[in-house]
Amino acid sequence: MKMVNAVVLAGGDGMVIDSEYRFKGLLPIAGRPMVSWVVDGLRESETVGEVAVVLPTAENLGSWVDTVDKLVLGHESFIDNLSAGMDAFRDERPVLVVTGDVPTITGEAIDDFVRQALERDAEFAYAIVHEEAMEAAFPGGKRTYIKMARGRVTGGNVAILTPDVLARNKDFGQKLFQTRKRASSMARLLGARVVIGLLTGRLDSAELERRMEKLLDARCRAVFSAHACIGMDVDKREDRELLERTVFAQDR
Repeated sequence: MKMVNAVVLAGGDGMVIDSEYRFKGLLPIAGRPMVSWVVDGLRESETVGEVAVVLPTAENLGSWVDTVDKLVLGHESFIDNLSAGMDAFRDERPVLVVTGDVPTITGEAIDDFVRQALERDAEFAYAIVHEEAMEAAFPGGKRTYIKMARGRVTGGNVAILTPDVLARNKDFGQKLFQTRKRASSMARLLGARVVIGLLTGRLDSAELERRMEKLLDARCRAVFSAHACIGMDVDKREDRELLERTVFAQDR
């Protein structure tokens, strides 16, 4: 059953990883643009309907573009690009937002996240992955972790939100995106109780959800995923080397 549409944000600075590639989503992994692997995962999914990819260019993209429903040119901030991607759809389904730098993501992982989020009636949902799952799937990979009551976790690179939630929260959404890699900055944005919970290692997902609901005026859910591929983004040259040496050295 098609429950959501999907927006893939495939811009970003690729030159921090490879000086020959301006845009991160077009950086090659195992001989293919990284975003094309993400699109494959979405097409494997049973819950995703239409797919829109937001990129700063439409030139020399290759045949993978024929597998997406919408190609959206984006040049602005994260939140403006997300809005442009969501506006490409003609229905009011919730939207799955995926970054274009998670090339190992699978349809199974996507479906698990979508179903968990929508079964809990989420208007906004964000994925969380335990450190143990990440280390087991990608030994040697370096992630940013925070300590919560249920153990050390990292943020996933997928979220679900409804169009009206985005419309009400554009400024806050941009700030949240900008602090996503800095646990202390994100905690300050979310408030004192979250900071204290993080410092003591006692922050639980229910408290985080309650705080997010106040900030966004929406039903917010933290979704724990057992699928490490959701948390394995390619931010550094070492990340690409790790995946090409392990996952993409085998049949996917």
